[in-house]
Amino acid sequence: MQGVIKVLETFSYVIEDEEDEAYEVSLTVDIVADYGKTWVKVATRNPFHLYQASVGHGKYGRKSIIEQIEDMIECAEQNHHMFAAPNIVVRLAAGVTKELKELLDELGVQVIGEIVTSDSEENVNVTCNKQLELVDSLENQLTSLENIHLNIDEDSEPSSSDIISPESNEESSFFNLQSIPSDAVLNLDVSTFLAYVSNMTNGHCHAKYKEKLLMDLAEMERAHPVKPVLDQLFQVCCKTAHRDFLEILSTVGGETEKHRASEMLSKVSVVPDNPSPKALALEKTSKIKERSKIVFGTGDSMKAVTVSANLGFLRAAQSQGIKFVAFVHESRALTECKELKNADDN
Repeated sequence: MQGVIKVLETFSYVIEDEEDEAYEVSLTVDIVADYGKTWVKVATRNPFHLYQASVGHGKYGRKSIIEQIEDMIECAEQNHHMFAAPNIVVRLAAGVTKELKELLDELGVQVIGEIVTSDSEENVNVTCNKQLELVDSLENQLTSLENIHLNIDEDSEPSSSDIISPESNEESSFFNLQSIPSDAVLNLDVSTFLAYVSNMTNGHCHAKYKEKLLMDLAEMERAHPVKPVLDQLFQVCCKTAHRDFLEILSTVGGETEKHRASEMLSKVSVVPDNPSPKALALEKTSKIKERSKIVFGTGDSMKAVTVSANLGFLRAAQSQGIKFVAFVHESRALTECKELKNADDN
């Protein structure tokens, strides 16, 4: 199983009852794999019991495996990853009857499990116990790996309060370069242009500055260089991002930064502004500016991954119930004109 990013992750979705009343419910996904592209349901029960429950002979009030997968499908349709519903895999640790597999196949999900027959029923309970131990071991390993990953991240982070980090599990995909499909269209924000051409990210991270903010950014750059990441991410930008970047560059950019910008923009295609309806519906706040609505909204209309350092906008949009597909990097400023040339500069 590749790209496991979460274990026992909870997602919300909206359903309607018989009176057409809509309400929100939650669903827990056992394993989120393929960097978010796949949801895995793990079942360890006796396969014959699973099948009997699926044809109406289960305990009252307990959902069958078929009903659980139907819920997962509905939830996945409302929780897209990279503009598509996650694939659903059902891992039947103790095996699956031919009849149950046929029912699951009809739902369009991938079924993983050894086909068992009535001849092997006597051995199923032993198999179930062994497989349950294996599944428990897998979950423990995944939890341990997740904790180790978090500890490494905490130990390696600089102390600056300006560094970006995910506040929720939902945000973790913003920072995972491997979660971006190889064929994805990448839509670039102004903050990405600034980070790419900045002197700070191009060999000047040891320069000195008057402003504490720039000194903090330089410390972050020494610990987490941004340029190697951004080198892989150049494709398109919208007209507003292109125009505003050039305005900022002409005002505060140094000559070397302007030269880099010219080379960089030669690799970027400029597309018309075309913000999506959901971006236009966002209420303006201190974190939601018109430019960001246009940049992220245009990416949304194109079904593109927006590359940006503007985590504040993404969080503010999520607080209004709006999600965008994005890759977030650390922010950097144009610094060439603010570098102190010698120790006597004050």
